[in-house]
Amino acid sequence: MPSNQDNQAVIESSTAPSQPAAPAVASPSPPAPPVPAPVPPPAPAPAPPVPVTGVANGSNKGTKVELQTSYTALVAGLLAYYQPGDVFHLKEGDLTRDELIAKFSEFIAAAEATKASNQVWRADVQNERVVEIGVRPLRAGVHKIVTAKFGNDGVQLLGFGFTPEVPHKRTVEAMAAGLEKARATRKARGTKGAVQRAEVQGNVAGVVITPVTATLSTDGAGAQPAPAPAAPAAAPAGAATTAAKS
Repeated sequence: MPSNQDNQAVIESSTAPSQPAAPAVASPSPPAPPVPAPVPPPAPAPAPPVPVTGVANGSNKGTKVELQTSYTALVAGLLAYYQPGDVFHLKEGDLTRDELIAKFSEFIAAAEATKASNQVWRADVQNERVVEIGVRPLRAGVHKIVTAKFGNDGVQLLGFGFTPEVPHKRTVEAMAAGLEKARATRKARGTKGAVQRAEVQGNVAGVVITPVTATLSTDGAGAQPAPAPAAPAAAPAGAATTAAKS
């Protein structure tokens, strides 16, 4: 059996204050690798220029097409000989190659939109003409009906969009003056009517008109024209001188 000394040693050991545990020493961690700096994304490539189409108006002489083509060639030259970061020092400010290309492409696209709008407008105009041809007889028929109801000079025609006729009243003095002016004009111009022209007849002075007659041959060969009358013989020079003196 254990002795009293042993029990007392056990009691003292159990009642003795416990020693604090030694702190744990953390092992040094390896250094974190350096974070690489963010790489800026590459600049987007400029959009290819809008293709140039034909003009919307057939009578256009090609000025718009030539202008668009010149800007398209300018864009192609910038893409071929300059880098995206190249800066152009212009009067309006400093612009990079891609900024210039974006502005030039904007104009080309605007010109294409204009031509497309012009084509739509021309189609609308053509459709308008076709529709107007269809309703034109209807309007003419309504005009006849309302004119028969209200008269040619009725003010009610204005309510239908038609212009009433304005009667022209001339006084007797105005009509008489018009007749006198017409007579004076015909006289000054030598104007003649059909009856007056028929009264103008006769031969030209100094010219004798000889009718041409045809004779039938006995052998049945056909009609032969009559020989022309011989010209009168010229009088001797001496006789003419004597007659002049007498």
